[in-house]
Amino acid sequence: MRSVPTLIALVLATALALPAAADEGLLGERVPAATQDIQPVSDPALDAMRGRFITGAGQVLYFGVEMLSTWHSSDGRVLSGSALLGFDFSTGTPQISFVPTVSIVQGSGGGVLVDTSHRTINASGLDNVSGIAQGIQIAGDFNSAGNSTELHLTSTMPAGAGNGVGANATLSTGGANASAALQADSVAVTLGIDGQGSLRQMIRGDASGNGAVLQTVSLLGDGHDVSNQLRITLVQPTQGSSLLLQQSVAQALGQLKGIGGH
Repeated sequence: MRSVPTLIALVLATALALPAAADEGLLGERVPAATQDIQPVSDPALDAMRGRFITGAGQVLYFGVEMLSTWHSSDGRVLSGSALLGFDFSTGTPQISFVPTVSIVQGSGGGVLVDTSHRTINASGLDNVSGIAQGIQIAGDFNSAGNSTELHLTSTMPAGAGNGVGANATLSTGGANASAALQADSVAVTLGIDGQGSLRQMIRGDASGNGAVLQTVSLLGDGHDVSNQLRITLVQPTQGSSLLLQQSVAQALGQLKGIGGH
C-alpha cells in the first residue's frame, strides 16, 4: 500500500487540530507551532539520516482511526458501518490493521419513506475540500443529524491492534447500502438509502501530502436519525505530558514540509 505514509501523516496532522481527551478527562492545551524548540543537528548526524527527525518527547507506539456511521430510517431500518484502521509501532516494525463492519437490519414498527423526487441537495463541492470538513445538508423535516470527532491520548494499547488487513465490506438490500473500504490513498465509510440521502466519512491523502478528513450528511427524506463519529487514538509509552506528545508530533510534521516540493 504505497500511500500509507501519506495517510499516517494526514491522520497525525488532523489529530493536532482536534480537542484532546485523555483517560483523565478533557485537556485544554494548545499545540505549539510545528517548528518550536527544534534543536540543530550536527552534520555527522545528518549524514546518517534520511527522512528522520529528532525530538525530546516520547514516541508514538500506536495510533488508530475508528469511524462509525449509523442511520435509523423512518421506515424502521437500521444501517451501520464502521472501520478501524490502526498502525502499531510497538514492535519496531509498523503493523497495519483494518477491520470493516457493515449491517442493514429491518426494525419493527416501520413507517413509509416519503417521495423526495421534488427535493434536491448538491454536496459535490465538499469533494474538493482540503483539511477538515464537516457538513450537514437537510431538505426534509423531523430529521436528527450530527458529526463528531475526538482525539484520545493514552498509554494503553487497544485490544486487537495489528490483527491484519480485512477485506473491504459492502452490503446492499432493498435500496439501502453500506460500505467500509480501505484504498491505496483513503479509508471511508458510506451509508445510503435510495431517494433519502447518504452519510459519509473519509480520510484521504495523495503523494504530495495533500488530503482531507470529511464527515458529510445529506438528507432528502423525513424522520431519519443519523450520525457520524470519528475517533483518533494516540498511544505513548507512559502517561507523560500530552502536550509533549503533541509537540513531538508537530515537530515531526514540521520536518516533513519540505518533502514533495512544499
